[in-house]
This record gives sequence, C-alpha cells and structure tokens, in this order.
Amino acid sequence: MSSLLDRVRQSLKWKKSAQKSAERLNISVEDYLALKSIVTDEETTDTGVKLGVFSKDVNLEEGSSKIEALAATEPKSAEEIIKLLNIDTTKWKLAQYWNKQKSDHWVVSALVTQIKHAPVDNLALAVENYTPSEYAVVQCPRIEVDNNDTYCGVFSVQDVHFGKQNNNSVIDRFKEAIIEAAYKASRAYNLSKLYYVVGGDLLNADTFAKTTTKGTPVENDKDPIQAYIEAFDAVVWSIHQLKEVCEKLVVVYIPGNHDRLSSWHLAHALEKSVNTPNVEFDVEYQERKVHLYGDNFLAFEHGDVNTSNSDRVYAAEFPEQWGATTYRTLYTGHYHQKKTSVFVTENEINGFAVKIMPSLSNSDYWHYHNKYVGSKKAAVLEVHERYKGKVAEFCHIAR
Repeated sequence: MSSLLDRVRQSLKWKKSAQKSAERLNISVEDYLALKSIVTDEETTDTGVKLGVFSKDVNLEEGSSKIEALAATEPKSAEEIIKLLNIDTTKWKLAQYWNKQKSDHWVVSALVTQIKHAPVDNLALAVENYTPSEYAVVQCPRIEVDNNDTYCGVFSVQDVHFGKQNNNSVIDRFKEAIIEAAYKASRAYNLSKLYYVVGGDLLNADTFAKTTTKGTPVENDKDPIQAYIEAFDAVVWSIHQLKEVCEKLVVVYIPGNHDRLSSWHLAHALEKSVNTPNVEFDVEYQERKVHLYGDNFLAFEHGDVNTSNSDRVYAAEFPEQWGATTYRTLYTGHYHQKKTSVFVTENEINGFAVKIMPSLSNSDYWHYHNKYVGSKKAAVLEVHERYKGKVAEFCHIAR
C-alpha cells in the first residue's frame, strides 16, 4: 500500500488527468482519487515521514475494517482516533485501537465494525406511514363444467426479485402475468383448487446492506424497505385476483437463496393481512413441501440445491404421499428458465417430473457473466385433473 501511495505522490508531478494517471498506475479512477486525497492531505515529520491514513483493509463478509495511520503525536482518546481516521460514526463503530511509537511518529491502528441496525428508525417510519393499496379485482369469466371432472391449478411464480434494477418494469410484468394466467385458466377450467407458490427469491436482497442472505452484494434499484413494501402490495393484490378464479386458493411459501429471512417475514405478514374464507396459507419454513390433489403428488422447492436425486429424496422424505399417488411433479425455479426432466420410477409408465419454471425478473450482470441470456421472461400455470395428472399448461410470455 505504501509503495502505491508513493507512486500516487509521484503522479502529481505528471500533470495528467485523473483517468490518465489511473490508467498508468493500473488502478481505477475511483481508487486513484481516493489515494490522491490521502496524499494531498498528508503532513510530514522533520525526517520526512508522511503522515495520514495509509492502509484500510475492509472485510465485507464480517462487516469490519482495519485502518492504520501515521500521526505526529499520540492520540489519547477514542474521539481523537475517530477524528484522525475520519471514521463515519453513523456507519461504523470503533471497536478497539492501539498505538505504536516510532522514532519521530506514531503508528495508529484501529478496528471498526459496521453498525448493523442503523436503518431501524427508517423501518419504523415506513411501517407507521404504510397505507395498503386498493385491490381492484379484474373480472375474469368463469365457465360451468361437469362437477365430475375436478381440476387444480399450479402457479409457481418464483424468482421475481423485487427491488432489482428496473424494479417498476418487474411490477408491471408481474401484474400482467397474474391477470393473463387467471383469465386463460378461468376460461377453460373450473378450478377447485389453485396452488399459488410465492417466495423463492421474491426479494432480490435480504439485508439493509443490499446483500443476499449469505452476504453477496446484489444490484438493487430500491431501498430494501421500499422493495419489501412494493413486493407485499403486489402479492396481496395477486391473491385478490387469483382467489376469484378458483374455489380454494392455497398460498404456498418456499424459501429462496436470496431472501430466506425477509420472504419468510413477508409470507407470515400475508397470512395475517389476508382474511378471506377461500384462501389458505402454507407458510411454514420448509425447504421442500408436498401437497396432494387426488392422484397428483405436487412438490415444491426453490431448486438452488442439487435436484438430480429428487426422486429418491422425496420418496424417502414423504413415503406415504409418494406411495398414495401416481402422477408426481416437482416445481422449482432458481435458474430463471423453463426446463423439464423426468426420473423414471419402478413403474416406468409414471415418472417424477422435475420442472424448472421461468422467471419474470430482469437480467443483471450475474446473468450476463454466467451466460444466462436469451431466456424468455415468463410465467406458467399448469392444470392437473384429479385422477389423470397434468392436462393443460397456460404460459404468459412478458413483453
């Protein structure tokens, strides 16, 4: 670090632009300007030792930073350390510090930790000022069919990633998909049940620092609080739409890898907020869930964990349900593209279909880097007959 600062000091004599100097030093313009500000604010001792901050080591995963500086005199208090190291006390807390005397100066070292609960006041204010949206229901036609033929729908809408860049377009796309799927299904079938899967990366970030549950930074347009409120409003709105096209709407929560905590909170808030006779909620925190509809074994998970042995896992974990059914399907997401694979069971006529459902989410650099490009932004509603398995599929492809 010190050698790089020496090179930045030397660059001041070049009389070049910041961009040209940064290119010559093989660093970014932002880093060059930051180092230049350190250099230009430096003082020197009588023997020529440069004073000021010379090292900063940030650990994003642990939320800590070690800062070192050279000072002409020994700082005697925490306040002097904070001033010397220019610590932003709204974001960082001074955890510990220590000084080491040299011949004509002091080496000052400090460990600071990130303040985790700084946005709590903003959250309290958002909750206090929250006003529910109006839920105008789009009227969809319902057909009269023979009651001997009973059907259920499965509408797995995972990976919406509310809060991501271009968030407003995601909200519009989400609402269009809900209305079109409900309209198409209600014109063709009288659904006795509709399983509506929410969660599975409903939100793009899980923390105030705009990271996933594991701490990976993500590209977010929205403040996490605003993203949560917009997601909550949109899902409540969707429940009011979908409950009109079926006898019973079952909302199934599935945790994702981006938003394990915040989506779980949101799912429980949905259960408490929507008090409608024909709406049921399955919001327990389980990574794998199964619902039965006649001879149909309907399984749900996010899909971020290996699914190549799913037939054996579900047969072992849900043996009674597995043995009591003929048609078995697993609905997953995570990969933001539509794909199906079938695992053949002992009875070769009937396989365990593992379906990767499409996503309505916007693409970002992660998709570009991992070559997930070209996938259609879409949502799919499938229909199962009680004793015959899947009989129809309605796909909405976003504009």
